[in-house]
Amino acid sequence: MRLFRQWTATRVVALVLGILFLLYLANTLYGYYQVSRMRFSPVAPSHFTLLGFPSREMAERRWKIIITQEVPKVMEVLREQRFGRPELGAEEGNMRRVDIEQVLKVCPVVLTEQHVQQVWVERREAEVLRARPEFFVVHLRLTPEGRARLWHYARTYLTQPRTLGEPPVDEQLLLVVDKQPWAAPKISPEVASSWWLLSRAAALQTSDVQIQPIFDEEIANEIVNGFQRAQRLARKEVTP
Repeated sequence: MRLFRQWTATRVVALVLGILFLLYLANTLYGYYQVSRMRFSPVAPSHFTLLGFPSREMAERRWKIIITQEVPKVMEVLREQRFGRPELGAEEGNMRRVDIEQVLKVCPVVLTEQHVQQVWVERREAEVLRARPEFFVVHLRLTPEGRARLWHYARTYLTQPRTLGEPPVDEQLLLVVDKQPWAAPKISPEVASSWWLLSRAAALQTSDVQIQPIFDEEIANEIVNGFQRAQRLARKEVTP
């Protein structure tokens, strides 16, 4: 009799766990369905903006992102580089900095502060020997619409067919806070996958975007503070 009771209790526990798993799976699939079905209208740049930097379109404009002391800037290549080893400083001389106002007009807006729930900084130890033993990761937790917008953007540009022999090109984003670029993260190919969107529909994911490595703590903090300022300004603009 005792063995029968234990067996019955085990079946009840297994049944309850099975029901909870099915509910969790159904909720995740429904969240994925809702996000994947979203259709979006264009968004204007704001105080906290994540811009797209489509590689093909930017190559046609001869625009490229140059990172100096961890701060990105958009440069225009004025003339073709001749084949050979460039002289020191020659590359900068062949380029002109693109005004941020023009960048904001040309580059597509992927996300603004209205598509982000939370931004925070994580300190990590460097895995290999570096001059600096630590670096910082900026995490962005997106809203369902923000996740869907990023996913649709990644699918549009990362899954484009390429001609035979054309090498894959990294797709970058440009994070602009109050018209100052602070980061140029690369989009992971996994973002364009349906599995990425499916996993992000679950509540177990802590963050959707990770910007790393950032070795200057002030830059990481400025991104977080800029997001918080943008949220406060957005609330003021909505308040009648």
